[in-house]
Amino acid sequence: MPQPLALSIAWIAYGYLATGFLLLPWWHWRGLKRLDATASSGTMGFRILISGGLVLLWPWMLRRSIIQSGTPPLERTAHRDAVGASQDS
Repeated sequence: MPQPLALSIAWIAYGYLATGFLLLPWWHWRGLKRLDATASSGTMGFRILISGGLVLLWPWMLRRSIIQSGTPPLERTAHRDAVGASQDS
């Protein structure tokens, strides 16, 4: 791999991680309330535990926090669909 290409990839990775670290305080103070109200009242150990995931998955979490209202989405499974279909008829 040519050196300029390797440097470009490294700078992109640094930028991605730096953005995640810059958003981390916002996640802990305000962003978790938008994703899940119960997660926002988590302990310090819980917040430390999820910090790595927040840093690495910040684009997806940011998208979800913009779309969501504070309650996690209902899981959609075949079992719930079958129960819902039988209750509708």
